[in-house]
Parts: sequence; C-alpha cells; structure tokens
Amino acid sequence: MEHGGVRGGRIVRRVAGAVVVAAVVAGMVSGCSSDGSGDSGDSGASEVDRAWQENYCRELGSWQRARNSATEEGAESDALPDGDAVVSAARQLPSAAYEGAGDDGSMLDVTVMAVRGDTNAEGEAVAYCAAAGFETLTR
Repeated sequence: MEHGGVRGGRIVRRVAGAVVVAAVVAGMVSGCSSDGSGDSGDSGASEVDRAWQENYCRELGSWQRARNSATEEGAESDALPDGDAVVSAARQLPSAAYEGAGDDGSMLDVTVMAVRGDTNAEGEAVAYCAAAGFETLTR
C-alpha cells in the first residue's frame, strides 16, 4: 500500500508541476499578445511591428551607406544603389507606422521619394527611425 502512496504522490507532484508550467506559459503568451497599452515604452507597437520597423531602418541605413560610399568613390548617378530593398521593407511596415510620415503621405511614399534623391524625404525617413528607437541603424 505504501508503494501506491508514493506513486500517487509522484503523480500529484507531476500534475502540480504541469499546472505551474501551463500557468507560466499562459502568462507569457498573454503578455506577448498584449495590445501595447502597457508601459513598455515601445509606442504601442507589437513585437512583430517593431521587427518590421527595425528591418526598415536597417535597410534604410544599408542603402544610405551604399549610396554614400558610391558617391565618395565618384560613381555615376546610374551606378548608385537603387533602393529596392528599402522600398520593399517600407511595404511591410504596419499601417500605424505610416502616421509618422506627416503630410507627405505614407512611409512607402516617403521612402520612394528618398531613394529618388529627395533629401527632405530622406530626413523624414531617418526621423521615423529615430522616433521608433532605431536611429543608430541609419546615417
């Protein structure tokens, strides 16, 4: 009979452990799917949205560095980087991210103007990245 009691105690501990693990996992999952209204300091963007923003700013910075490098080397204007990657990244931005574009339209519009040589639009794109917390990714 003792043998059954020990076995029953192990089962209870395993079930209790599983319940604790399930509660922790549920808490983590519900924390990840929050609506962004907490005090996380990320301006309400979800983790996925922040990842798209970071990718956009990283691509913008890469394009800027390639353009600046080509310009310093005296490349012809047709040899400058085309900016396709940064435009593609702008297409992935969450709709809430477009609010930072100001009167000039969406971040996609701003990005297209920037890669076409509009320095004001490029400044807006860099300001967007700074507001999103990714200013170090741009030049």
